[in-house]
Amino acid sequence: MLKHILAVSMLMGCAPDAMPDEAAPEPVPSSDEALEAQGRGAVVLPPGARVHGRPITAWAKEWYRWHFRVPADRSPMLRLEQDCDEDQDGPVFFVPTYDLDTTYQRTCRVPRNRPVLVPLWVIINDYPCPDPSFEPAPGQTLEDFLRQGALDFNDGTQDLVVTVDGRRVDTRRHRHTSGLFTFDADPSLVGKIPDPCLVGGEQRGVTDGWWLMLQLSPGEHVVRVQALAPFGAPVDYTYTLRVGR
Repeated sequence: MLKHILAVSMLMGCAPDAMPDEAAPEPVPSSDEALEAQGRGAVVLPPGARVHGRPITAWAKEWYRWHFRVPADRSPMLRLEQDCDEDQDGPVFFVPTYDLDTTYQRTCRVPRNRPVLVPLWVIINDYPCPDPSFEPAPGQTLEDFLRQGALDFNDGTQDLVVTVDGRRVDTRRHRHTSGLFTFDADPSLVGKIPDPCLVGGEQRGVTDGWWLMLQLSPGEHVVRVQALAPFGAPVDYTYTLRVGR
C-alpha cells in the first residue's frame, strides 16, 4: 500500500548522498532534448544528464529532503502564497508542489543561471509507518517493498501531458525511480502534510515519478501539467517561473 503522494497532494537505510566538493560543468543537452522553445530560452536536460556532478534522481532525493525540512508555518507545500525559495541555498532551484490539491497555479521567482528541478507527478513511499501491516513480505528487502508500491501506484497515472512555454515534452523519458534514502521531517508537518506515515523525524523512503530538469534564460517561463491521477482525480497545475535578469 502506498502511503504518501506528493505533487498530487492527496492521500495518504541509506545515508544521504554526499555533495561533491566542486561543482561539475553544466551538462550540454542533446539535440533531441532541446525544446523547440529553446529560442525562447527553455531547455529540458536529458534524463541521463548530470547536474553539478549528480544525476537527476539524486536531486529528486534532495528535493524531498528540502520538502520535509521546512516547517509547516512557512512551507511552500502547504501555503501557495509562500515564496518558492524558502530555505533554498543549493545549486539547483527546487520548484515546490502544493500538497492540498491537484489543481493550482503558482508563480516562483527563480535565480538566474541556476538549473531548475520541476516535479511533474511524483510520490514517496516512506517507512516506518504506524500501520502494523505496512511491512515487507518475508524475504523482501525494504527497498524493494517501497519501490514496488510506488511503481505500482504510479503506473495508474493516465494521460500525462506537460508543456514548457507551450511546447509539449515527451514525459515517457523523464520518469525517475530512486533507491532507498533517508530524510528528516520537521515535526510540525505531521498531520498537515497528508502522509499518515510521517513521524516527524528520520525516516526512509523511495521516490518515483516524472521530473524535469530545466535550464532557463531570464524572463518568464510556463510549465503546465495535466493528467488523470491513479485515484481518478484530474490533475491540472501551472508553474510560472520568473527568472531574474
